[in-house]
Amino acid sequence: MASRVGARHALLVLALALAGCPRPASPPGEDGQPSAEAGGESGGKGSAEGSRASDNGPDSSDPFAGLEPLRPHPWAGWPVENVDIEGYDGWRISPVTGGFERDRGLVFNTDPGAFVLAIADAQVVEIGRNDQDQLELTLDHGQGIESHLGPLSDALVHAGLPVTRGAVVGLAAGRSLRLRVSVDGLDIDPLLALRQPLHRWPALLRVLPTPPPE
Repeated sequence: MASRVGARHALLVLALALAGCPRPASPPGEDGQPSAEAGGESGGKGSAEGSRASDNGPDSSDPFAGLEPLRPHPWAGWPVENVDIEGYDGWRISPVTGGFERDRGLVFNTDPGAFVLAIADAQVVEIGRNDQDQLELTLDHGQGIESHLGPLSDALVHAGLPVTRGAVVGLAAGRSLRLRVSVDGLDIDPLLALRQPLHRWPALLRVLPTPPPE
C-alpha cells in the first residue's frame, strides 16, 4: 500500500513540475505524518534553487554583460535633440546667381532657443562671430577635428572648458542651425564624422533645370 502511495506521489510531482506548479507536500508515512526526510530534501532543494536564481546576475541575453569596455559606443551624436535636416553638404545651384556653389555643413530646422549639443567630447576653443556677424561656437575634438555650430543666440560655455558628447553648449538663434566639421582646417561632410546612416549626395538626387534656349 505504501509503495502505491509513493508511486502516485511521484507521478503527481512529475506532472506538476511539467506544468510549472510548485512541489506538493510529501506523502504521509504509515503513521499518517509527513515524511521528515522528504520534507528536508524539498526544503533544501528549494533554498538551493532560490540561491541559484539570485546569483544569475544581469540579463543573460545581453552579449556584452560583464564586458562593458567592449560595448560599442558612438563617437559622435547629433547637435540637436529633434533631427530635421534641411540642407546637406555639397554642391548646389545658387538661387541668386544661378551658378554652382558649395554649401558647407549640415543645416537643421530648429526652434529659437532650442538646445544646441556638442557632437562629441571636446574642448571649447572659441566663441566669436562668423562672416555673417552671427555668434558661432568652435569645439576641438582632438586629432585635428573641429566642429562649428551657429548661429547661436547665447553660448552656455566659455573658452577652455571641456565638454562631453550631448552636453548643452548654447541656444539656437533662429529656425536653422548649421554644423560644419573641419579636419586640419579643411571642411568635410559632417555626416562622415557623425557616421550616421543618413548620408546622401544631394547633387546626385536633384534634377538640374533645363537650360534656357539660346
